[in-house]
Amino acid sequence: MGLLSRIFGRTDSDDGPVVERPLDQEARRAQLTEMDAALGELITAMETPPCPVDNPGWQGRIKDYHWAQGSCTLLQKTPVTREGLVEITAGLRPVFGPDGPPDGLEHLVPLSDRVIALSRDLETPLPSESRA
Repeated sequence: MGLLSRIFGRTDSDDGPVVERPLDQEARRAQLTEMDAALGELITAMETPPCPVDNPGWQGRIKDYHWAQGSCTLLQKTPVTREGLVEITAGLRPVFGPDGPPDGLEHLVPLSDRVIALSRDLETPLPSESRA
């Protein structure tokens, strides 16, 4: 065992492969279904006036959400993996920054907040996935 291993508290028994507990496929698919629906609501609202649908930045954000929604759909059809969940959640960010929404777009805040909350749920291990 090396000096750095001792400093960081590793032991020789820590050198084995990390065994990851399997994901709760049924619960994760239910979460993905909910995320898919939330993304659909947000996308629909963002594509509807008075939203700035002609703004290239706005279009880019809508494309990001469409991509995440498509990933949710695909992941539901295969075994759900942690990597797949991270792919969906890593690029999701709120529609508006810390300054909040411009006038007339306040209705998007709860939809955006719901998507972000669901993405955090996807990142969090479920009780059925925790180590015994």
